[in-house]
Amino acid sequence: MNASSGSPSSVKEEGEEKKPGWGPSVMYFAVLALVLRLTDVWSWWAVLWAPLFVFAVGSVVYEWRLTARSRWSMGPMEWVLLAVTHLSLVAALTRILGFLPR
Repeated sequence: MNASSGSPSSVKEEGEEKKPGWGPSVMYFAVLALVLRLTDVWSWWAVLWAPLFVFAVGSVVYEWRLTARSRWSMGPMEWVLLAVTHLSLVAALTRILGFLPR
């Protein structure tokens, strides 16, 4: 008899690992792009976009770690979200650094 304290649905199998999900990263960069599009980069809105940018980059780093651990086994939609996330990151950086006009 299994004497584990957790319910069967909450107990993870030994070989089961968390798979990457690029959806949250895309959402963070979408909000960041909206804030950067509607406001001036170096105004008081930097109080909002700067922590959001750090959080979004941290999310991308976390997802890359999960991707490496799962040995690149992602579905087609996850690959699309990965590409969109990185394009959004490049767009945000070019906007912040002043290479992309308003």
